[in-house]
Amino acid sequence: MERLPSPAPATTPGPAKAVPPLVPGSRSLRAILPESYRQGDFADRFIAGFDDVLAPLITALDCLDAYFSPRTAPDDFVTWMLDWTHTSLPACVGSTGRRNALLLGHRLHGLRGTRSGLDLLVRYVLGGRLELTESGATHCSAGPEDPSVPAPGGSWARVRVLLPHGMSTGRPGVVEDVADLVREWLPAHVAAQVTVEDDADPLHVRGAAGGAR
Repeated sequence: MERLPSPAPATTPGPAKAVPPLVPGSRSLRAILPESYRQGDFADRFIAGFDDVLAPLITALDCLDAYFSPRTAPDDFVTWMLDWTHTSLPACVGSTGRRNALLLGHRLHGLRGTRSGLDLLVRYVLGGRLELTESGATHCSAGPEDPSVPAPGGSWARVRVLLPHGMSTGRPGVVEDVADLVREWLPAHVAAQVTVEDDADPLHVRGAAGGAR
């Protein structure tokens, strides 16, 4: 009599793999799947790959306002926003000074060419201290004049910028870059003598270490 083959031993199913967690809130594609597609774990596992790819993008969009705030924006985004406002700053200006330039915004640009605007630039962007002596006075004429010809008597200004100790000597080219920046913020018709030095008095060092309001 032919013997029948013995039945295969019953196998115990292994533990089910955990389904990856959902992206918080309604941001997950799996969270909006119809219930009929969620009877097994295949759809969850398949869509989980898309959630992993989209999660960083969704997070960036959720925090988009932080990218446009000078206080929280990444450094490269701060540089980008400075380009939008046509604010050219030398490389020696640190992250705090660049953020202060954005925070001051229209106030800084609105006072460009004035003593107050130059003081804001030196104090909050460069982190230094300003000493300014100028000729003052006004000039008028009965008819139009050539703007390229200096007015009689000539307007002049002596500008002394005192930078935080060690800033002007720590890297080459800082003195020239700061002097060029200051000249850009002075009226074009004013003959200026700009001096850039280290501030020997630590009690007077202020500005970029504090923050613009």
